[in-house]
Amino acid sequence: MSNAITVSNGQQEIKIYTVQNRGHAVYQLSYYQAGIRQRRTFADLSDAKREAKVILGQLAVTTGQTERLSFSDMESYTIARQKLAPTGVPLHVAAELFAEVHTTLAGRSLIDAVRFFADAHPTRHAQTLLSALIEPFAESRIAMGTHSDYVADIKRQLGRLVEAFPAKSAPDLRAVELDKWMGALKPNPITKNNIRKIFITFGNWCKLHGYLPTNRPTAFDGMITYKVPPTKIGIYTPAELSLMLHTVADAKPDLLPWVVCAAFTGARVSELAKLEWQHLNFERSFIEVASLKVRTKARRLAPMCDAMKAWLLPHRQKSGPINLYVAPHAALARVLAQNTQPPLALCDNGFRHSYISYRIAAIHDTARVALEAGNSADVIFQHYRELVSSEEATAWFGTVPTSTPAVPSNVVPLAAAA
Repeated sequence: MSNAITVSNGQQEIKIYTVQNRGHAVYQLSYYQAGIRQRRTFADLSDAKREAKVILGQLAVTTGQTERLSFSDMESYTIARQKLAPTGVPLHVAAELFAEVHTTLAGRSLIDAVRFFADAHPTRHAQTLLSALIEPFAESRIAMGTHSDYVADIKRQLGRLVEAFPAKSAPDLRAVELDKWMGALKPNPITKNNIRKIFITFGNWCKLHGYLPTNRPTAFDGMITYKVPPTKIGIYTPAELSLMLHTVADAKPDLLPWVVCAAFTGARVSELAKLEWQHLNFERSFIEVASLKVRTKARRLAPMCDAMKAWLLPHRQKSGPINLYVAPHAALARVLAQNTQPPLALCDNGFRHSYISYRIAAIHDTARVALEAGNSADVIFQHYRELVSSEEATAWFGTVPTSTPAVPSNVVPLAAAA
Protein backbone atom coordinates (compact mmCIF):
# COMPACT_ATOMS: atom_id res chain seq x y z
CA MET A 1 0.00 0.00 0.00
CA SER A 2 1.48 3.40 -1.04
CA ASN A 3 1.37 6.68 0.80
CA ALA A 4 -2.18 7.95 1.06
CA ILE A 5 -3.59 10.95 -0.76
CA THR A 6 -5.58 13.13 1.62
CA VAL A 7 -8.72 15.02 0.51
CA SER A 8 -10.12 17.44 3.12
CA ASN A 9 -12.87 20.09 3.56
CA GLY A 10 -11.16 21.66 6.59
CA GLN A 11 -13.17 19.67 9.11
CA GLN A 12 -13.16 16.13 7.80
CA GLU A 13 -10.71 14.30 5.63
CA ILE A 14 -10.68 11.21 3.46
CA LYS A 15 -7.64 9.09 2.71
CA ILE A 16 -7.14 7.54 -0.73
CA TYR A 17 -4.82 4.53 -0.73
CA THR A 18 -3.31 2.74 -3.71
CA VAL A 19 -3.64 -1.02 -3.26
CA GLN A 20 -3.10 -4.07 -5.42
CA ASN A 21 -6.00 -6.25 -6.42
CA ARG A 22 -5.14 -9.31 -8.56
CA GLY A 23 -2.06 -7.57 -9.95
CA HIS A 24 -3.90 -4.32 -10.74
CA ALA A 25 -3.70 -1.01 -8.85
CA VAL A 26 -7.00 0.22 -7.38
CA TYR A 27 -7.81 3.25 -5.21
CA GLN A 28 -9.46 2.83 -1.86
CA LEU A 29 -11.26 5.61 0.03
CA SER A 30 -11.08 5.41 3.82
CA TYR A 31 -13.09 7.68 6.16
CA TYR A 32 -15.25 7.69 9.28
CA GLN A 33 -19.00 8.29 9.30
CA ALA A 34 -21.00 8.27 12.57
CA GLY A 35 -17.95 6.72 14.28
CA ILE A 36 -17.80 3.81 11.85
CA ARG A 37 -14.96 3.36 9.40
CA GLN A 38 -16.08 3.22 5.75
CA ARG A 39 -14.12 1.93 2.72
CA ARG A 40 -14.90 2.26 -0.99
CA THR A 41 -12.77 1.13 -3.93
CA PHE A 42 -12.44 2.65 -7.43
CA ALA A 43 -10.48 1.56 -10.49
CA ASP A 44 -9.70 5.13 -11.54
CA LEU A 45 -7.98 7.75 -9.31
CA SER A 46 -10.01 10.65 -10.72
CA ASP A 47 -13.24 8.82 -9.90
CA ALA A 48 -11.97 8.21 -6.39
CA LYS A 49 -11.13 11.90 -5.87
CA ARG A 50 -14.47 13.02 -7.27
CA GLU A 51 -16.38 10.69 -4.95
CA ALA A 52 -14.26 11.81 -2.00
CA LYS A 53 -15.34 15.44 -2.56
CA VAL A 54 -19.01 14.39 -2.73
CA ILE A 55 -18.72 12.46 0.51
CA LEU A 56 -16.97 15.37 2.23
CA GLY A 57 -19.85 17.66 1.23
CA GLN A 58 -22.38 15.24 2.66
CA LEU A 59 -20.38 14.88 5.86
CA ALA A 60 -20.19 18.65 6.24
CA VAL A 61 -23.95 19.04 5.90
CA THR A 62 -24.65 16.16 8.27
CA THR A 63 -22.21 17.52 10.84
CA GLY A 64 -23.71 21.02 10.68
CA GLN A 65 -27.27 19.71 11.05
CA THR A 66 -26.27 17.31 13.79
CA GLU A 67 -24.76 20.13 15.84
CA ARG A 68 -28.16 21.92 15.76
CA LEU A 69 -30.28 18.85 16.64
CA SER A 70 -31.56 18.38 20.19
CA PHE A 71 -31.33 15.05 21.95
CA SER A 72 -35.01 14.23 21.23
CA ASP A 73 -34.50 15.19 17.55
CA MET A 74 -31.52 12.87 17.34
CA GLU A 75 -33.54 10.09 18.95
CA SER A 76 -36.42 10.61 16.51
CA TYR A 77 -33.99 10.71 13.57
CA THR A 78 -32.34 7.47 14.66
CA ILE A 79 -35.66 5.65 15.12
CA ALA A 80 -36.92 6.89 11.72
CA ARG A 81 -33.78 5.61 10.01
CA GLN A 82 -34.22 2.24 11.69
CA LYS A 83 -37.87 1.94 10.64
CA LEU A 84 -37.10 2.87 7.05
CA ALA A 85 -34.02 0.70 6.69
CA PRO A 86 -35.93 -2.46 5.53
CA THR A 87 -37.75 -0.48 2.82
CA GLY A 88 -34.67 1.12 1.31
CA VAL A 89 -36.52 4.45 1.12
CA PRO A 90 -34.40 7.46 2.20
CA LEU A 91 -35.73 9.40 5.16
CA HIS A 92 -36.24 12.64 3.24
CA VAL A 93 -38.19 10.84 0.49
CA ALA A 94 -40.46 9.22 3.07
CA ALA A 95 -41.04 12.61 4.70
CA GLU A 96 -41.95 14.21 1.37
CA LEU A 97 -44.42 11.43 0.53
CA PHE A 98 -46.07 11.60 3.92
CA ALA A 99 -46.44 15.37 3.73
CA GLU A 100 -48.09 15.13 0.29
CA VAL A 101 -50.46 12.34 1.34
CA HIS A 102 -51.33 14.10 4.59
CA THR A 103 -52.33 17.19 2.63
CA THR A 104 -54.35 15.18 0.11
CA LEU A 105 -56.25 13.35 2.86
CA ALA A 106 -56.92 16.63 4.67
CA GLY A 107 -55.75 15.18 7.96
CA ARG A 108 -57.70 11.93 7.69
CA SER A 109 -56.03 8.67 8.66
CA LEU A 110 -53.31 7.60 6.24
CA ILE A 111 -53.37 4.00 7.45
CA ASP A 112 -57.16 3.82 6.95
CA ALA A 113 -56.73 5.07 3.39
CA VAL A 114 -54.00 2.52 2.71
CA ARG A 115 -56.10 -0.33 4.13
CA PHE A 116 -59.09 0.73 2.04
CA PHE A 117 -56.97 0.77 -1.11
CA ALA A 118 -55.38 -2.58 -0.33
CA ASP A 119 -58.81 -4.08 0.29
CA ALA A 120 -60.16 -2.72 -2.98
CA HIS A 121 -57.11 -3.91 -4.94
CA PRO A 122 -56.13 -7.33 -3.58
CA THR A 123 -52.59 -8.08 -4.67
CA ARG A 124 -53.32 -11.77 -5.13
CA HIS A 125 -55.38 -11.27 -8.29
CA ALA A 126 -54.96 -7.59 -9.00
CA GLN A 127 -53.61 -8.17 -12.50
CA THR A 128 -56.10 -10.88 -13.55
CA LEU A 129 -58.02 -9.61 -16.58
CA LEU A 130 -61.76 -10.14 -16.94
CA SER A 131 -61.16 -12.32 -19.99
CA ALA A 132 -59.34 -14.87 -17.84
CA LEU A 133 -62.29 -15.24 -15.47
CA ILE A 134 -65.06 -16.20 -17.92
CA GLU A 135 -64.19 -19.87 -18.27
CA PRO A 136 -63.63 -20.53 -14.53
CA PHE A 137 -66.94 -18.82 -13.73
CA ALA A 138 -68.77 -20.77 -16.45
CA GLU A 139 -67.26 -24.03 -15.20
CA SER A 140 -68.46 -23.25 -11.68
CA ARG A 141 -72.02 -22.84 -13.02
CA ILE A 142 -71.77 -26.13 -14.93
CA ALA A 143 -70.63 -27.86 -11.73
CA MET A 144 -73.77 -26.51 -10.03
CA GLY A 145 -75.96 -28.14 -12.68
CA THR A 146 -76.86 -24.92 -14.48
CA HIS A 147 -78.60 -25.41 -17.83
CA SER A 148 -76.26 -25.39 -20.81
CA ASP A 149 -78.25 -22.64 -22.54
CA TYR A 150 -77.85 -20.36 -19.54
CA VAL A 151 -74.11 -21.13 -19.39
CA ALA A 152 -73.88 -20.18 -23.07
CA ASP A 153 -75.66 -16.90 -22.29
CA ILE A 154 -73.22 -16.26 -19.42
CA LYS A 155 -70.28 -16.62 -21.79
CA ARG A 156 -71.96 -14.44 -24.39
CA GLN A 157 -72.78 -11.57 -22.01
CA LEU A 158 -69.42 -11.65 -20.20
CA GLY A 159 -67.75 -11.77 -23.61
CA ARG A 160 -69.50 -8.51 -24.50
CA LEU A 161 -68.29 -7.04 -21.21
CA VAL A 162 -64.70 -8.01 -22.02
CA GLU A 163 -65.01 -6.49 -25.50
CA ALA A 164 -66.14 -3.22 -23.92
CA PHE A 165 -63.41 -3.25 -21.23
CA PRO A 166 -60.60 -5.38 -22.72
CA ALA A 167 -57.71 -4.28 -20.50
CA LYS A 168 -59.51 -4.20 -17.15
CA SER A 169 -59.59 -6.50 -14.17
CA ALA A 170 -62.63 -6.84 -11.91
CA PRO A 171 -61.47 -4.19 -9.35
CA ASP A 172 -60.99 -1.66 -12.17
CA LEU A 173 -64.68 -1.55 -13.12
CA ARG A 174 -66.93 1.28 -11.97
CA ALA A 175 -70.73 1.32 -11.88
CA VAL A 176 -70.88 4.64 -13.74
CA GLU A 177 -68.99 3.32 -16.77
CA LEU A 178 -70.94 0.06 -16.70
CA ASP A 179 -74.24 1.98 -16.74
CA LYS A 180 -73.06 4.14 -19.63
CA TRP A 181 -72.09 1.06 -21.63
CA MET A 182 -75.27 -0.87 -20.80
CA GLY A 183 -77.45 2.13 -21.60
CA ALA A 184 -76.08 2.24 -25.13
CA LEU A 185 -76.97 -1.41 -25.82
CA LYS A 186 -80.06 -2.21 -27.90
CA PRO A 187 -81.77 -4.93 -25.79
CA ASN A 188 -85.03 -4.03 -24.07
CA PRO A 189 -85.20 -3.25 -20.32
CA ILE A 190 -86.08 -6.83 -19.38
CA THR A 191 -83.05 -8.20 -21.23
CA LYS A 192 -80.78 -5.55 -19.72
CA ASN A 193 -81.98 -6.43 -16.23
CA ASN A 194 -81.31 -10.10 -16.93
CA ILE A 195 -77.77 -9.22 -18.09
CA ARG A 196 -77.29 -7.21 -14.90
CA LYS A 197 -78.30 -10.29 -12.86
CA ILE A 198 -75.62 -12.33 -14.63
CA PHE A 199 -73.04 -9.66 -13.83
CA ILE A 200 -74.08 -9.53 -10.15
CA THR A 201 -73.73 -13.32 -9.89
CA PHE A 202 -70.33 -13.03 -11.56
CA GLY A 203 -69.30 -10.30 -9.10
CA ASN A 204 -70.29 -12.45 -6.12
CA TRP A 205 -68.23 -15.30 -7.54
CA CYS A 206 -65.26 -12.91 -7.90
CA LYS A 207 -65.61 -11.93 -4.25
CA LEU A 208 -65.73 -15.57 -3.17
CA HIS A 209 -62.52 -16.35 -5.08
CA GLY A 210 -60.53 -13.28 -4.02
CA TYR A 211 -60.78 -11.26 -7.23
CA LEU A 212 -62.85 -8.57 -5.47
CA PRO A 213 -63.03 -7.39 -1.83
CA THR A 214 -65.50 -9.38 0.21
CA ASN A 215 -66.71 -6.68 2.58
CA ARG A 216 -68.27 -4.18 0.17
CA PRO A 217 -70.60 -4.13 -2.85
CA THR A 218 -69.23 -4.72 -6.34
CA ALA A 219 -69.51 -2.32 -9.26
CA PHE A 220 -72.19 -4.64 -10.67
CA ASP A 221 -74.32 -4.18 -7.54
CA GLY A 222 -74.30 -0.44 -8.18
CA MET A 223 -75.65 -0.72 -11.73
CA ILE A 224 -79.08 0.77 -12.30
CA THR A 225 -82.16 -1.42 -12.66
CA TYR A 226 -84.12 -0.57 -15.79
CA LYS A 227 -87.79 0.25 -15.48
CA VAL A 228 -89.90 -2.25 -17.38
CA PRO A 229 -93.01 -0.76 -19.00
CA PRO A 230 -96.33 -2.47 -18.21
CA THR A 231 -96.75 -5.65 -20.19
CA LYS A 232 -99.33 -5.40 -22.93
CA ILE A 233 -101.10 -8.74 -23.03
CA GLY A 234 -102.15 -9.66 -26.56
CA ILE A 235 -104.25 -12.83 -26.88
CA TYR A 236 -106.12 -14.66 -29.60
CA THR A 237 -109.81 -15.52 -29.58
CA PRO A 238 -110.94 -19.16 -29.92
CA ALA A 239 -112.19 -18.29 -33.40
CA GLU A 240 -108.76 -16.95 -34.38
CA LEU A 241 -107.11 -20.09 -33.01
CA SER A 242 -109.44 -22.28 -35.07
CA LEU A 243 -108.69 -20.23 -38.18
CA MET A 244 -104.93 -20.50 -37.62
CA LEU A 245 -104.94 -24.23 -36.99
CA HIS A 246 -107.14 -25.11 -39.97
CA THR A 247 -105.22 -22.76 -42.28
CA VAL A 248 -101.86 -24.23 -41.29
CA ALA A 249 -103.21 -27.78 -41.50
CA ASP A 250 -104.24 -27.15 -45.12
CA ALA A 251 -101.38 -24.92 -46.32
CA LYS A 252 -98.32 -26.09 -44.36
CA PRO A 253 -99.03 -29.25 -42.35
CA ASP A 254 -95.41 -29.75 -41.27
CA LEU A 255 -95.72 -26.49 -39.27
CA LEU A 256 -98.91 -27.62 -37.53
CA PRO A 257 -97.29 -29.53 -34.58
CA TRP A 258 -95.40 -26.40 -33.53
CA VAL A 259 -98.55 -24.23 -33.66
CA VAL A 260 -100.57 -26.81 -31.73
CA CYS A 261 -97.92 -27.12 -28.99
CA ALA A 262 -97.59 -23.33 -28.79
CA ALA A 263 -101.34 -22.89 -28.39
CA PHE A 264 -102.02 -25.69 -25.91
CA THR A 265 -98.90 -25.77 -23.68
CA GLY A 266 -98.08 -22.11 -23.06
CA ALA A 267 -94.39 -22.91 -23.55
CA ARG A 268 -91.92 -20.17 -24.37
CA VAL A 269 -90.48 -19.91 -27.87
CA SER A 270 -87.07 -21.08 -26.58
CA GLU A 271 -88.73 -24.06 -24.89
CA LEU A 272 -90.72 -24.99 -27.98
CA ALA A 273 -87.48 -25.02 -29.96
CA LYS A 274 -86.24 -27.89 -27.76
CA LEU A 275 -89.52 -29.80 -27.57
CA GLU A 276 -89.37 -33.28 -29.16
CA TRP A 277 -91.97 -35.95 -29.81
CA GLN A 278 -90.66 -38.18 -27.03
CA HIS A 279 -91.54 -35.39 -24.57
CA LEU A 280 -95.26 -35.83 -25.39
CA ASN A 281 -96.93 -38.59 -23.39
CA PHE A 282 -100.21 -39.28 -25.19
CA GLU A 283 -101.15 -42.17 -22.89
CA ARG A 284 -100.83 -40.17 -19.65
CA SER A 285 -101.83 -36.83 -21.24
CA PHE A 286 -98.92 -34.58 -20.32
CA ILE A 287 -96.02 -32.79 -22.00
CA GLU A 288 -92.56 -32.59 -20.43
CA VAL A 289 -91.18 -29.08 -20.94
CA ALA A 290 -87.51 -28.34 -20.26
CA SER A 291 -87.54 -25.17 -18.19
CA LEU A 292 -84.92 -22.71 -19.41
CA LYS A 293 -86.26 -19.89 -17.29
CA VAL A 294 -84.96 -21.26 -14.00
CA ARG A 295 -81.38 -21.58 -15.30
CA THR A 296 -81.19 -25.22 -14.25
CA LYS A 297 -81.94 -28.67 -15.66
CA ALA A 298 -85.39 -28.60 -14.01
CA ARG A 299 -88.45 -29.63 -15.97
CA ARG A 300 -92.17 -29.13 -15.64
CA LEU A 301 -95.24 -31.01 -16.81
CA ALA A 302 -98.01 -29.34 -18.79
CA PRO A 303 -101.38 -31.06 -19.34
CA MET A 304 -102.30 -32.37 -22.78
CA CYS A 305 -105.94 -31.61 -23.57
CA ASP A 306 -108.09 -33.75 -25.90
CA ALA A 307 -108.05 -31.08 -28.60
CA MET A 308 -104.25 -31.12 -28.65
CA LYS A 309 -104.24 -34.89 -29.05
CA ALA A 310 -106.72 -34.68 -31.90
CA TRP A 311 -104.53 -32.25 -33.83
CA LEU A 312 -101.25 -34.10 -33.17
CA LEU A 313 -102.13 -37.79 -33.47
CA PRO A 314 -101.98 -37.85 -37.29
CA HIS A 315 -98.46 -36.37 -37.06
CA ARG A 316 -97.22 -38.39 -34.10
CA GLN A 317 -93.63 -39.66 -34.26
CA LYS A 318 -91.51 -41.78 -31.93
CA SER A 319 -88.82 -39.12 -31.62
CA GLY A 320 -87.35 -36.05 -33.25
CA PRO A 321 -88.08 -32.33 -33.03
CA ILE A 322 -91.60 -30.92 -33.03
CA ASN A 323 -90.39 -27.86 -34.92
CA LEU A 324 -88.78 -28.14 -38.35
CA TYR A 325 -88.35 -24.40 -39.00
CA VAL A 326 -85.57 -21.97 -38.14
CA ALA A 327 -88.17 -19.26 -37.47
CA PRO A 328 -91.57 -20.95 -37.01
CA HIS A 329 -93.31 -17.77 -35.88
CA ALA A 330 -92.24 -16.03 -39.08
CA ALA A 331 -93.34 -19.05 -41.13
CA LEU A 332 -96.77 -18.91 -39.47
CA ALA A 333 -97.04 -15.20 -40.23
CA ARG A 334 -96.35 -15.88 -43.94
CA VAL A 335 -98.97 -18.62 -44.10
CA LEU A 336 -101.61 -16.41 -42.52
CA ALA A 337 -100.69 -13.46 -44.74
CA GLN A 338 -101.15 -15.60 -47.85
CA ASN A 339 -104.23 -17.58 -46.83
CA THR A 340 -106.47 -15.44 -44.58
CA GLN A 341 -108.56 -12.41 -45.56
CA PRO A 342 -108.03 -9.98 -44.04
CA PRO A 343 -104.60 -11.33 -43.00
CA LEU A 344 -104.67 -12.46 -39.37
CA ALA A 345 -102.02 -10.54 -37.40
CA LEU A 346 -99.89 -12.26 -34.77
CA CYS A 347 -99.28 -10.94 -31.25
CA ASP A 348 -95.97 -10.95 -29.40
CA ASN A 349 -95.97 -14.10 -27.26
CA GLY A 350 -99.63 -14.41 -28.22
CA PHE A 351 -99.87 -18.17 -27.76
CA ARG A 352 -98.28 -18.12 -24.29
CA HIS A 353 -100.42 -15.17 -23.16
CA SER A 354 -103.53 -16.85 -24.57
CA TYR A 355 -102.85 -20.22 -22.96
CA ILE A 356 -102.25 -18.72 -19.50
CA SER A 357 -105.34 -16.48 -19.75
CA TYR A 358 -107.67 -19.29 -20.84
CA ARG A 359 -106.17 -21.80 -18.41
CA ILE A 360 -106.75 -19.43 -15.48
CA ALA A 361 -110.34 -18.95 -16.57
CA ALA A 362 -110.81 -22.71 -16.91
CA ILE A 363 -109.46 -23.95 -13.55
CA HIS A 364 -109.27 -20.78 -11.37
CA ASP A 365 -106.01 -21.95 -9.78
CA THR A 366 -103.22 -19.39 -10.11
CA ALA A 367 -100.58 -21.52 -8.36
CA ARG A 368 -101.24 -24.52 -10.60
CA VAL A 369 -101.13 -22.48 -13.79
CA ALA A 370 -97.88 -20.87 -12.61
CA LEU A 371 -96.41 -24.33 -12.14
CA GLU A 372 -97.58 -25.50 -15.57
CA ALA A 373 -96.33 -22.37 -17.34
CA GLY A 374 -93.04 -22.08 -15.48
CA ASN A 375 -93.87 -18.62 -14.21
CA SER A 376 -94.39 -16.97 -10.84
CA ALA A 377 -97.85 -16.90 -9.29
CA ASP A 378 -97.45 -13.16 -8.65
CA VAL A 379 -96.89 -12.39 -12.33
CA ILE A 380 -99.84 -14.51 -13.40
CA PHE A 381 -102.09 -12.97 -10.74
CA GLN A 382 -101.04 -9.47 -11.80
CA HIS A 383 -101.31 -9.81 -15.58
CA TYR A 384 -103.66 -12.64 -16.53
CA ARG A 385 -106.66 -12.70 -14.19
CA GLU A 386 -110.14 -12.03 -15.57
CA LEU A 387 -109.00 -11.36 -19.13
CA VAL A 388 -111.39 -13.97 -20.58
CA SER A 389 -114.50 -15.83 -19.48
CA SER A 390 -114.83 -19.50 -18.57
CA GLU A 391 -117.01 -19.99 -21.67
CA GLU A 392 -114.22 -18.65 -23.87
CA ALA A 393 -111.78 -20.95 -22.09
CA THR A 394 -113.99 -23.93 -22.86
CA ALA A 395 -114.07 -22.90 -26.51
CA TRP A 396 -110.26 -22.46 -26.64
CA PHE A 397 -109.45 -25.90 -25.24
CA GLY A 398 -112.27 -27.40 -27.28
CA THR A 399 -110.89 -26.25 -30.64
CA VAL A 400 -110.69 -29.54 -32.55
CA PRO A 401 -110.16 -30.23 -36.25
CA THR A 402 -113.30 -30.31 -38.37
CA SER A 403 -111.65 -33.01 -40.46
CA THR A 404 -108.52 -35.15 -40.24
CA PRO A 405 -105.53 -32.76 -40.55
CA ALA A 406 -103.37 -33.24 -43.61
CA VAL A 407 -100.13 -35.11 -42.96
CA PRO A 408 -96.89 -34.17 -44.76
CA SER A 409 -95.63 -36.85 -47.16
CA ASN A 410 -92.37 -37.22 -45.22
CA VAL A 411 -94.14 -38.05 -41.95
CA VAL A 412 -94.79 -41.69 -40.98
CA PRO A 413 -97.48 -41.79 -38.29
CA LEU A 414 -96.54 -43.79 -35.23
CA ALA A 415 -99.44 -46.22 -35.64
CA ALA A 416 -98.40 -47.03 -39.20
CA ALA A 417 -94.78 -47.43 -38.16
CA ALA A 418 -95.67 -49.90 -35.41
